[in-house]
Amino acid sequence: MKNILLALFCCISFMQSNAQAPQGIPYQSIIRNGSGNLLINQSVQVRFTIHDSTMNGNIVYQETHSTSTSTTAMLILTIGQGTPITGNFATINWGNGAKFMQVELDANGGNNYVDLGTQQMMSVPYALYSNSAGEVKQKGSNSQTLIYLGDGF
Repeated sequence: MKNILLALFCCISFMQSNAQAPQGIPYQSIIRNGSGNLLINQSVQVRFTIHDSTMNGNIVYQETHSTSTSTTAMLILTIGQGTPITGNFATINWGNGAKFMQVELDANGGNNYVDLGTQQMMSVPYALYSNSAGEVKQKGSNSQTLIYLGDGF
């Protein structure tokens, strides 16, 4: 009986530790100057701003990244893991209204940003999967309760 309880506890702990989506949004880009030339191994400053409801809506989160391009002029960043300026990434209310991402760049690594555009954020695989993950249902009674996580588990 102790082995069964230990196995159940480990299973529930594992499910809880893996139940949350990663706290960040991957971002990749090739960086070029105004003439279209690749900016290789160059220090740059990137600012991400998340607007609520519209392209020019209230800022719910803003952060900066001081980084360098690679030997192929590539940037690989995670939005949500930069230096926060406004708001808290973990407390963004993703379920309330549309969100728009604005990206700005200073190719010289300072604070003279050029607006690269704003685009509405759309569904990602984690969100699309959650629509079909099923319901949590409790089966059984007393000390032999089983948890059914639906077809997605």
